[in-house]
Amino acid sequence: MKIGVIGLGTVGFGVVDILTQQKERLEKLIQEEVVVKYGCALNEVTLPDGIIYTQDFHDVLNDDEVDVVVELIGGTTIAKTIILEALKKGKNVVTANKALIAHDGQEIFEMAMKYQSKIYYEAAVGGGIPVVVPAKEDLVANEIEKIEGILNGTTNFILTLMETDNLDFEEALTIADGLGYVEADASLDLDGKDAAHKICILAMNAFEIFFDFHKIQCTGIRGVTKKDIDYAKKLGYRIKLIAQAKKLENGYGIDVSPTLIGIKDMVANVNQAYNVVEITCNYLENVIFYGKGAGRYVTASAVVSDIMKTHQPTMWQHQYQYVEDIFPITYSKYYIRCDHPLDIDYEMYYSQDHDHIYITNPIELNDLKHQLQNESYNLLKVRG
Repeated sequence: MKIGVIGLGTVGFGVVDILTQQKERLEKLIQEEVVVKYGCALNEVTLPDGIIYTQDFHDVLNDDEVDVVVELIGGTTIAKTIILEALKKGKNVVTANKALIAHDGQEIFEMAMKYQSKIYYEAAVGGGIPVVVPAKEDLVANEIEKIEGILNGTTNFILTLMETDNLDFEEALTIADGLGYVEADASLDLDGKDAAHKICILAMNAFEIFFDFHKIQCTGIRGVTKKDIDYAKKLGYRIKLIAQAKKLENGYGIDVSPTLIGIKDMVANVNQAYNVVEITCNYLENVIFYGKGAGRYVTASAVVSDIMKTHQPTMWQHQYQYVEDIFPITYSKYYIRCDHPLDIDYEMYYSQDHDHIYITNPIELNDLKHQLQNESYNLLKVRG
């Protein structure tokens, strides 16, 4: 097995390190030599002896000896070109590119099937948490009914700080940014887009469908206030950014939104930069995947696992049906904060100072908004 790693940032270097340090053990596992032949990046770097440095990804793609191309540059432009060209040449591909798989997965998978190449992308969803492969292979006896989880460590870290350190959103964001948790494009984290990319990939495989990524409704955490976090805690809840996907009678519900989770729920107690994915299916019922969702060696470990997987026979297929019927999940309980009493059907009520807080009974969001027309309020989804 000869490998070309394109993209030598944090994760790329982690992949090279693991493949170098674990070379002998990995070779014993697959009974084949494991060689990193190329490291490709725009800026020259120092690589272990024997690895060829190049600035031109064509050197990797045009080398017939390279049978695995690892794409770690990110984005949806050059990365797409690299992956499609590699697949056309019959090379296997490993990527951590969640945005590209979410936006262009159908085209990429169809190319892989046409040229009988393999593509794996475990690191695109949970960093080092194994969830894509188990959901696609180990749950094959089951029909997956619902997926829910915390899929973005940055927002989880910020919400944790707001609660535990008594900080407002901007203060917590500044700390998270200083620690390197926030993407260069902060909107990917804060507006829920990163979590949407990941739930898109999980839903695609779980329900065997392709769909337009832009139909996923995203609400990020910018509107979550310290006051709402405090009130939620008094009512027995904790606020998390939850991505979810499930089958509906008329299609599929997929969305990302800040959500109140009961404090006794396991998901509510996933804090700091950790991720969790809960899968509900017909036979196994519930299974939970938990761990760190980012970091050099955390993510690189998933990439290396995928590289080893290219050597094995695969049962993976992506012959999915394209569907139009993608909707936000709007039937739910809701948290409402208003500066005066409201005439609504509720399960729980609390008041403090000039604030009136309600947890509604389950209701369609449009019906609730109709009842609240001309009112000024804060509203969040409630799980359960």
